[in-house]
Amino acid sequence: MIKSTYCDKKQQEFHSITDLNQLSEYKDDPNAFLWVDLHDPSKEELAKIGEEFTLHPLALEDASHEHQRPKIEEYDNFYFVVFYTVKLNTEKGVLEVREIDLFLNKNYLITVHEHPIDELKEIETRWTRNVQQLNWGMGILLYSFLDTIVDGYFPVVDALVDQTEDIEDGLYTRKGGLHEHDTALKLLSLRKQFLALRRIVTPQRDILNVLTNRDNPIFDEQINVYFRDIYDHISRLADTVDLYRDQLSSTMDANLTVASNELNKVMRTMTAASIILMVDSLIAGVYGMNFVNMPELKWEYGYFIVIALMLLLTLIMSLFFRKLRWI
Repeated sequence: MIKSTYCDKKQQEFHSITDLNQLSEYKDDPNAFLWVDLHDPSKEELAKIGEEFTLHPLALEDASHEHQRPKIEEYDNFYFVVFYTVKLNTEKGVLEVREIDLFLNKNYLITVHEHPIDELKEIETRWTRNVQQLNWGMGILLYSFLDTIVDGYFPVVDALVDQTEDIEDGLYTRKGGLHEHDTALKLLSLRKQFLALRRIVTPQRDILNVLTNRDNPIFDEQINVYFRDIYDHISRLADTVDLYRDQLSSTMDANLTVASNELNKVMRTMTAASIILMVDSLIAGVYGMNFVNMPELKWEYGYFIVIALMLLLTLIMSLFFRKLRWI
């Protein structure tokens, strides 16, 4: 599906384009900005847009295949940017990563994505709300675009951080039974999600660094300070992701240590019980040898005395092991 919008810089108004044949009319108009959004385009639609805007075949090939690494490439007449949006599916506990490709020129912005991008509605709202800044050029539109996407990362990272801290808080307070398997699976899942975020955030930080430090004819110099703001945000995200990714490794080691300690407690309890029963078995074994000359066998209360002795030894040893905190 192709959706086209153009903005008249003089009138500071946005208008939808229903006839795609009008694209050629606006794409080179210095008084207009053109945004063409392609949602799950066919090869024919992508080729038609590429021909209309003279897009490089290599960039079109990258846009037609998902799972590209976040990057920015400069061509003769446009920039090609690969960026990602991220959502956390709380029901499934997985990250939903969506790729969006951008073709950027002084007069137009072309976005290509296979899946729906929720942030596009917010981006369009920000554009219409800040029409007075359109004189700054396409850079202000790109700023709104990237800033909205990066801002969407913070709730995701905060949710993952909260999950990590909840597990860490419960690691040393869990009671009754061994749950190290479930905890290990949760920690492993969180570590994978932080790793997936790192693979996205780190190269996208490099993209913002390029946009901030490179002089180019597409953006007005005033926009650099806005790109630096996004760069600061994504740098903070990258630092947080790196911190908790490393911290999860330590937490996984701590979980194994706690599980090992719990297992040792169980083994100590079983060992204490075995020793107590072994002493009672020793007494029972002595009086079960059936020798003729065993005076105690002829005692009238010998049976009760032996039972009392076994109970007394059991009590004494139980108190001893309890003092050692084995039981």
